Amino acid sequence: MKSINGQLIALSLIHVAKKVEENKDYLCELDGEVGDGDHGVSMTVGMRAVTRAMKSLDTSVLPAEVFQAAADAYADEVGATIGPLYEAAFAAAASACANKGELNEISDWADVYEAMAKSIQHLGKAELGDKTMLDSFFPAVDHIRSLASQGGALNEALHSTAKAALDAAIATKSLIPKKGRAARLGERAVGFQDAGATSLAIVLQGFADGLEGA
Repeated sequence: MKSINGQLIALSLIHVAKKVEENKDYLCELDGEVGDGDHGVSMTVGMRAVTRAMKSLDTSVLPAEVFQAAADAYADEVGATIGPLYEAAFAAAASACANKGELNEISDWADVYEAMAKSIQHLGKAELGDKTMLDSFFPAVDHIRSLASQGGALNEALHSTAKAALDAAIATKSLIPKKGRAARLGERAVGFQDAGATSLAIVLQGFADGLEGA
């Protein structure tokens, strides 16, 4: 894997956007089972804005500047609930890698992912088990944090972390929602996979694929 500088992270975010858009209808279908059915649309709108922002950046951009540009893009374009959450997440990622020119270590990405997850929790006031995106994000953070202490190849760590997020997203079928529109359904929402947890897994897979291919 190449040295991961700001330019490569920007390219990976463009790949994330493509992955999200490819799954737009699927995410809307998941969301429609218990919510408004627009999650895929909201995520696609946000990531299209991120793509535009990435293409406007200079090649010498720092990783923190890339993540902040992504945060600003979400702030400008997405009014749905998911907008402020991803805005906060990308802004937290920027803070986590402030003054770093490259993110080449597993620990760098563990710091970024953990900062993102905690910022989402702080803003959304959700807990693990509430059937939200955190139910895939926190298991992913735990996974990559454990890998950071073991060492190994970054690309393998990012891919296995994305897999951990997807497995956890699928496991949300057994949970009762405590936040958002789905919460009104209570136990009737059991058996349905959370759209936000699923899109988060798609985002992490997009990073893994994008950084490996950049």
